[in-house]
Amino acid sequence: MSAPAGRRNATLLASGVLGIVGNLVAVLLLADQPSAYRLGGLDAWAREIAGHPVAGAASAATFTLGLIALAIWALELRDQLPPGAARAGALIVAIGALFDALGTVGPLVLAQHVADAGESTRQVARALLGLSLSLDALFNLSLGVGLLLIGAAWDGGGRRWLRILALAAGLASLPVGAQAFSDGAAKLLVLAAPLWLSFIAVTTNLKWGTHAGDLRAR
Repeated sequence: MSAPAGRRNATLLASGVLGIVGNLVAVLLLADQPSAYRLGGLDAWAREIAGHPVAGAASAATFTLGLIALAIWALELRDQLPPGAARAGALIVAIGALFDALGTVGPLVLAQHVADAGESTRQVARALLGLSLSLDALFNLSLGVGLLLIGAAWDGGGRRWLRILALAAGLASLPVGAQAFSDGAAKLLVLAAPLWLSFIAVTTNLKWGTHAGDLRAR
């Protein structure tokens, strides 16, 4: 394996791990915010952030870093996919992740920079959290479209099950893109998130095996 290819695999490994860990830790930090990313719970979510500002800020920051890492992972994966629809799918995932990273700053701003001052503050909170929810919905939609394109156009490196995993994760993520309009759509994340996290973990692990084998061969 050439040095540039080795660096790409190492970057994909690091970004994949950071993306997975960042998102999982951020979800754990939402333990005191059960209304987070729920259309019908924006006001409750604002109150939960006000009651737990440190956890709210930490979760938002961790989500942001994790999503940036996922964007880097998707771009690195794109370079290793066949030209055409598969690469377009990876690019769509990367763009969606970056937009979502911008959105996750909203709860951080609310936790750190918006004081509780009555009705005007409530409107600001709803705007910040509504934007965060909408960009998260866009991410899930882009994730669904992107993974479907990858699964449809890539043979999984000869692993049919990996292709099926990409398609399943894409299909499960598509309806979550409606979470900006329906809390019911957000509930489907329970199914979609383990699938797309598994796809990231598997592709990252496969590249780690290739990279580790190359290091041992030197």
